[in-house]
Amino acid sequence: REGGDNALAASRLRVNRSQVGSAPAYDYGDPPPYFNKGLDHWNKQRVKWTEPPPGYKRTPKRPVLSIDLTYEELLMTNKPFHKPVSLQEMVDFLVDCWEQEGLYD
Repeated sequence: REGGDNALAASRLRVNRSQVGSAPAYDYGDPPPYFNKGLDHWNKQRVKWTEPPPGYKRTPKRPVLSIDLTYEELLMTNKPFHKPVSLQEMVDFLVDCWEQEGLYD
Protein backbone atom coordinates (compact mmCIF):
# COMPACT_ATOMS: atom_id res chain seq x y z
CA ARG A 1 0.00 0.00 0.00
CA GLU A 2 2.86 2.41 0.68
CA GLY A 3 4.03 2.05 -2.90
CA GLY A 4 0.57 3.11 -4.07
CA ASP A 5 0.56 6.18 -1.81
CA ASN A 6 3.95 7.20 -3.16
CA ALA A 7 2.77 6.79 -6.73
CA LEU A 8 -0.33 8.90 -6.00
CA ALA A 9 1.77 11.61 -4.32
CA ALA A 10 4.20 11.61 -7.24
CA SER A 11 1.38 11.99 -9.75
CA ARG A 12 -0.08 14.91 -7.74
CA LEU A 13 3.37 16.50 -7.63
CA ARG A 14 3.68 16.21 -11.40
CA VAL A 15 0.25 17.84 -11.85
CA ASN A 16 1.13 20.68 -9.49
CA ARG A 17 4.48 21.26 -11.19
CA SER A 18 2.77 21.50 -14.56
CA GLN A 19 0.54 24.28 -13.25
CA VAL A 20 3.39 26.56 -12.19
CA GLY A 21 2.89 29.94 -13.81
CA SER A 22 -0.70 29.28 -14.77
CA ALA A 23 -3.65 31.32 -13.58
CA PRO A 24 -4.37 31.10 -9.86
CA ALA A 25 -7.14 28.80 -8.73
CA TYR A 26 -8.90 31.72 -7.03
CA ASP A 27 -9.05 35.32 -8.25
CA TYR A 28 -8.42 37.64 -5.32
CA GLY A 29 -9.27 40.80 -7.28
CA ASP A 30 -7.36 44.06 -7.16
CA PRO A 31 -5.51 44.74 -3.92
CA PRO A 32 -6.78 47.67 -1.85
CA PRO A 33 -4.94 50.97 -2.38
CA TYR A 34 -1.80 51.31 -0.27
CA PHE A 35 -2.12 53.63 2.72
CA ASN A 36 1.05 54.65 4.55
CA LYS A 37 -0.02 55.07 8.17
CA GLY A 38 3.42 56.29 9.26
CA LEU A 39 3.54 59.04 6.63
CA ASP A 40 -0.01 60.11 7.48
CA HIS A 41 0.89 60.34 11.18
CA TRP A 42 4.08 62.27 10.39
CA ASN A 43 2.17 64.80 8.24
CA LYS A 44 -0.42 65.36 11.00
CA GLN A 45 2.34 65.88 13.58
CA ARG A 46 4.19 68.26 11.22
CA VAL A 47 1.10 70.45 10.95
CA LYS A 48 1.00 70.65 14.76
CA TRP A 49 4.72 71.47 14.95
CA THR A 50 4.71 74.13 12.26
CA GLU A 51 1.56 76.08 13.05
CA PRO A 52 2.06 78.95 15.47
CA PRO A 53 0.48 78.66 18.90
CA PRO A 54 -2.80 80.51 19.53
CA GLY A 55 -2.28 84.21 20.15
CA TYR A 56 1.20 84.19 18.63
CA LYS A 57 2.12 87.37 16.78
CA ARG A 58 5.35 87.58 14.88
CA THR A 59 7.20 90.76 15.70
CA PRO A 60 8.91 92.30 12.70
CA LYS A 61 12.69 92.42 13.01
CA ARG A 62 14.57 95.60 12.34
CA PRO A 63 16.88 95.30 9.36
CA VAL A 64 20.58 94.94 10.09
CA LEU A 65 21.68 96.41 6.77
CA SER A 66 21.31 100.15 6.40
CA ILE A 67 18.97 101.41 3.70
CA ASP A 68 21.77 103.71 2.52
CA LEU A 69 24.32 100.86 2.17
CA THR A 70 25.51 100.33 -1.39
CA TYR A 71 26.77 97.17 -3.02
CA GLU A 72 30.27 98.60 -3.28
CA GLU A 73 30.32 99.56 0.41
CA LEU A 74 29.26 96.06 1.33
CA LEU A 75 32.07 94.55 -0.75
CA MET A 76 34.77 97.00 0.39
CA THR A 77 34.32 96.58 4.13
CA ASN A 78 35.85 93.82 6.20
CA LYS A 79 34.09 94.86 9.40
CA PRO A 80 31.59 92.38 10.81
CA PHE A 81 27.98 93.45 11.14
CA HIS A 82 26.83 94.37 14.64
CA LYS A 83 24.20 91.58 14.43
CA PRO A 84 23.88 88.55 12.17
CA VAL A 85 22.18 89.30 8.85
CA SER A 86 19.39 86.90 7.91
CA LEU A 87 19.60 85.15 4.59
CA GLN A 88 16.30 86.71 3.50
CA GLU A 89 17.58 90.22 4.23
CA MET A 90 20.84 89.62 2.37
CA VAL A 91 19.07 88.13 -0.65
CA ASP A 92 16.63 91.07 -0.75
CA PHE A 93 19.55 93.52 -0.57
CA LEU A 94 21.49 91.79 -3.35
CA VAL A 95 18.46 91.48 -5.63
CA ASP A 96 17.73 95.21 -5.16
CA CYS A 97 21.34 96.07 -6.05
CA TRP A 98 21.36 93.78 -9.07
CA GLU A 99 18.04 95.17 -10.31
CA GLN A 100 19.41 98.72 -10.09
CA GLU A 101 22.44 97.67 -12.15
CA GLY A 102 20.28 95.79 -14.69
CA LEU A 103 21.83 92.44 -13.79
CA TYR A 104 18.66 90.80 -12.49
CA ASP A 105 15.39 90.50 -14.39
